[in-house]
Amino acid sequence: MVVGSGGALAAVVDGAAALRVVAVVTALLALVVSRWPEHLDTAVHEGGHAFAAFLVGRLVAGVWVDADGTGLTWSFGRRSGVGLFATQAAGYLFPSLVGVCSARLLAAGKVTAVLILGVLALAALLLVVRNGFGERVVVIVGASMVLTARYCPDWAQTWYAYLLTWVLLFSGPRSVLVLHRARRLGAVGSDADRLAESTHIPALLWVLAFAVFSLWCALKGAALLLA
Repeated sequence: MVVGSGGALAAVVDGAAALRVVAVVTALLALVVSRWPEHLDTAVHEGGHAFAAFLVGRLVAGVWVDADGTGLTWSFGRRSGVGLFATQAAGYLFPSLVGVCSARLLAAGKVTAVLILGVLALAALLLVVRNGFGERVVVIVGASMVLTARYCPDWAQTWYAYLLTWVLLFSGPRSVLVLHRARRLGAVGSDADRLAESTHIPALLWVLAFAVFSLWCALKGAALLLA
């Protein structure tokens, strides 16, 4: 148990990986749910930009997550160099990276660790979110993790952690596909376009790189969860 001054704060679920049926059913559930994962993916995507900007010493002015599934991160710093590159590239990589790291924890039976780390990450993101809808998304998802870890039985924690992980693993390839379709319709100003401007590598190659990375993470995560 994780114990505080007032008693148990969360029942720690730590042991063997869940039965394969849990992984299969939660994967199917993650495939059929729609709008909520889109907003979660946007929050994690923009959180990736903000986290990378923080790591390279840029000033993070704010993060916005909008109801239509789009988002924005403003940061200030040098207009070229590795720091800007890392900040621009992190968005489409972050949901898949978080998903595969979560899958590795779940494969080791660290269910509560996934929920606690998720709450800490969302709490940090909340500090830089600047619009009401984005705040609601972060608070609702974070609160659901806290309530699950605090009040739900072990099996519910396991199912919820697996569902969140699958959502992140699937959201990576899905968001890259959305990016590709938008660019084919003439949309400009995406992360791929900004990377093309700063590196002189065609945006299509950056879309392909995002796709390869997200698919690798999805397959790696699936292998860990279904083992």
